[in-house]
Amino acid sequence: MSIFDVQFQTLGDAAGSDERISLKDLEGSVTVMVAEEYVASIDTQNGTTDAVRVTIHDISGKHTYKDQLIFARVLVNGLKDKIGVPVLGIVGKGTAKAGKSAPWVLHQATEAQKTAAAEYMGTV
Repeated sequence: MSIFDVQFQTLGDAAGSDERISLKDLEGSVTVMVAEEYVASIDTQNGTTDAVRVTIHDISGKHTYKDQLIFARVLVNGLKDKIGVPVLGIVGKGTAKAGKSAPWVLHQATEAQKTAAAEYMGTV
């Protein structure tokens, strides 16, 4: 094999995307989230908190976002014990407690959305 037979990739050619996406931007979207790592005690501008590093497969937008940090408490608590497990749901808001903002949650997907997710995941 010569150097001319090797197929190189640049960082921009890598599968998926390293661009950032917010939960607000994904609100209402069918997603598959795959937690890669639970990260305890991250120092942020709002203090110290926990997060989960995930790959988000946006089924609705047919796009994958790699290396995303999620800080939303309900999602962190739900995903931290599911490292490597694909979790399907619709990004949305839960019920707010008195004096608090509504938390980000994953609502249950329909059968048609589950089928669409399975088809998309078969392509990535």
